[in-house]
Amino acid sequence: MNETNNNGIPYERLDPKNDFLFKKLFSSAGNEDLLIDLLNSILQPSEQEQICEVTITNPIKERDLAGDKLAIMDIVARADDGRYFAIEIQVANEYDMEKRALYYWSNIFISQMRMGMEYEELHKTISINILDYRLWHQTEKYHTVFLPLEETEGFPLTDVAEIRYLELPKMYQKWKAGEFKGATDPLHRWFLLLMATEDQKITQELEEIAMTDSTIEKAVNEWERLNQDPETRAIYRSRMMARMDQLSALKKAKREGKAEGLTEGIEKGKIETAKHALEIGVSLETIVKITGLDRETILQLQEKPDRDE
Repeated sequence: MNETNNNGIPYERLDPKNDFLFKKLFSSAGNEDLLIDLLNSILQPSEQEQICEVTITNPIKERDLAGDKLAIMDIVARADDGRYFAIEIQVANEYDMEKRALYYWSNIFISQMRMGMEYEELHKTISINILDYRLWHQTEKYHTVFLPLEETEGFPLTDVAEIRYLELPKMYQKWKAGEFKGATDPLHRWFLLLMATEDQKITQELEEIAMTDSTIEKAVNEWERLNQDPETRAIYRSRMMARMDQLSALKKAKREGKAEGLTEGIEKGKIETAKHALEIGVSLETIVKITGLDRETILQLQEKPDRDE
């Protein structure tokens, strides 16, 4: 989707679902109100549990991105009531999202612990995963919530653990059918923003809402500002290219893995994926998460890339 700036120069609108742009939009200084509104729209809490303030605990450091084009771009925030939130957006199915979300949740939960701290002081941690693909084929619900519950009677183990998934394709289908509207779900407004580059009718509806909704108006204006910012566009394109290289490496590794037999092929696929990822400069931490290989194995590949040949 192309627009023109104040000088009449055409530019392409950047996809708000891109993890870097998403984080810039919702976690930049001065945009805390956008994140608060998004969280309250997702959680739909009672008036007493409304989030009023948030602190971003992992702000963007553009200097770090220069050396790691695939640095993890989730948002970690702490609310005024002590709750922690991890918000991640994924546009491609890299598989094992269930375990990945649980892993990220656990890291944030245990990061609260300090020497001498009591377990009862640990605050609730909520993982929110916004997906541009279908994950749960067992249900047509676009918003699913998972809690640790007793197997047969369903009572909760604890109230400090929660993992949520929002599936944008399911929202889109309901929107097309006229079943997803702002009158029934406050998430509708943010769905329109995230999907604004996908459908011209969505863009028009978003712009109409922005005329009467000051929060959405601010979000749209900030999105437009980022669209025209040269540094943002450069990092955005760099991350897009790195992601394409990564997905290509994953597909290549899978193709090669299938030819080797199930057990051997899976292991070789992981190793080949790690090799390709090292070649394109993916960080060690990210490769561990992608492949499941331990750090020592990956470090050996880095020192001896041709050891299996």
